[in-house]
Amino acid sequence: ERRDISSIVGYSLSWDKRNDPIRPTRGFELGFSQEASGLGGDVFYLRTEAVGTVYRGIWRDFIASLKLAGGYVSAFNDDDLRINNRFFKGGNSFRGFDVAGIGPRDIFKEYDLEGNVIDTRRANRNSALGGKMYAIGTAELTVPNFLPEEYGIKTSLFTEFGTVGLLDDEDKTPTQIYEITDDDGNVTGYTMLETADETSLRAAAGISIFWDSPFGPIRFDFSQILAKEEYDRTETFRFSTSTQF
Repeated sequence: ERRDISSIVGYSLSWDKRNDPIRPTRGFELGFSQEASGLGGDVFYLRTEAVGTVYRGIWRDFIASLKLAGGYVSAFNDDDLRINNRFFKGGNSFRGFDVAGIGPRDIFKEYDLEGNVIDTRRANRNSALGGKMYAIGTAELTVPNFLPEEYGIKTSLFTEFGTVGLLDDEDKTPTQIYEITDDDGNVTGYTMLETADETSLRAAAGISIFWDSPFGPIRFDFSQILAKEEYDRTETFRFSTSTQF
């Protein structure tokens, strides 16, 4: 059994110029962070992340915001980047996609004898491998609340777009090929187990409802997928706790 020891040191910087920390209508906030592992341990990596959000009141209670976030992690000292140190996105971090729903994943591809792909499917539900890089943008428009303020309900329209990926070859699952035969033992095609790592754009749009309920703040997300890879895990509804009010 392999056991690794991580010794991590890091820092973060922030710059907040919002006019209100709870419900900003103008201004911006920026964040930058880094963490390094390897001082005294046997896990070596450097992780860097940055995020920026700008807010703008448009008219009355219409508030627009644009958030851009990105990150990159890489191993050093001839170490391998372990799966638990990679980026996994989806769920609350990318609405419209399940938790760890986008990014590199082990898949099965089925081919006929001419080499045409006839089927693609995930190797299993938990086949996500995480990525070395992510870049995600969120455009959101908070709309006026047509219910009395005491109901504690706010609504926003959103679109999210971005990607996760860029694994090194050594981090991918070695390709495996299996023959497909008929009842007489004749080969009719083959199935290939491989790692899909397409950094193509994923995107979703939808509506979020925030409710300051008696049990605490919660959020309902209703999403429509605009762009995805066929092996991604998507979702049209998510219920979660929230601190955005």
